[in-house]
Amino acid sequence: MKCVVVTQPGGPEVLTLNETEVPELMPGEIRVAVETVGVNYWDIMQRKGLVPLPANRIPGVEGAGSVIAMATDVSNFTYGDRVAWSKIQGSYAEQVQGPAKFFVPIPESVTSETAAAGLMQGTTAWYLAYQCAPVHVGDSAVVFAAAGGVGHLLTQMLTERGAHVIAIVGSQAKRSIPLALGATAAIVDSAQLIEDLRAIAPEGVNLVFDANGGAQALRDLKMLKAHGTVVYFGTAAGPLPTMDLELLSAGSLAVRRVRGTDYIGDATTWNVAAKEVMDRIEDGRLHINVDSQVPLSDVARQHERLESRASTGKLLVDVALATR
Repeated sequence: MKCVVVTQPGGPEVLTLNETEVPELMPGEIRVAVETVGVNYWDIMQRKGLVPLPANRIPGVEGAGSVIAMATDVSNFTYGDRVAWSKIQGSYAEQVQGPAKFFVPIPESVTSETAAAGLMQGTTAWYLAYQCAPVHVGDSAVVFAAAGGVGHLLTQMLTERGAHVIAIVGSQAKRSIPLALGATAAIVDSAQLIEDLRAIAPEGVNLVFDANGGAQALRDLKMLKAHGTVVYFGTAAGPLPTMDLELLSAGSLAVRRVRGTDYIGDATTWNVAAKEVMDRIEDGRLHINVDSQVPLSDVARQHERLESRASTGKLLVDVALATR
């Protein structure tokens, strides 16, 4: 099968189109013909050597396709079923295989592209909105990178819960995206961010969801009203700084640094989250914004686009184009 491998840790140029043997199917596993792959920051960390690659050095963990083989002990799928996944290693390939318990059926009305675009970041948005911090009707919430993959989904889920979302985006051109998805206001990130936010919410906000991290992350505390909470869930702008706990005393504030593995790391909790996302996509409550799609051979272009923060929504790879 054709695949993309990481030849050595480095930039997008180390992503190389290659061929490899299809591995033996193990008990409890299914094999899927991949149609569409979702590109995530996790893949970039794999490419850079910051998180482990599988033994075959194929990055990627998310996609959608059709079942083509099953171990004899698998009974919950049939041949030809369309499925999606967000925890299966080696997804930059024409075929993937893994434990059947980490695949979810795709509803008939949902395209493979939409399923691949929505699952990993959708399950992240779901645990952020529903599990990691209290959200009440009427609360105000700041969402960083609100035009991006997780951000535009989190904006919708918080709005569904009755919160008023103030979206933070990277450019003027991106403001319209979260506003169209229910945000009450959208601010371009700048050195004047705190002042701009306080002009909209003079008393501060109840919640801040920060995917960026980086050296400026502690400014989030200045956005909060009394008893407010900052949730750090990403480090796209760099590692989080150390923090003096005394900073929390001005307003009895709270900070949470969350990891997906602690909320949806096992098959049971992941399936709950995956079904919630698929149900919302199917009934139209969750709109998935796709930025662009390229052939498997051009996946490096999607890595460059994601790292440059130029994307608005999900970046995809059409695996079928690799053989055309």
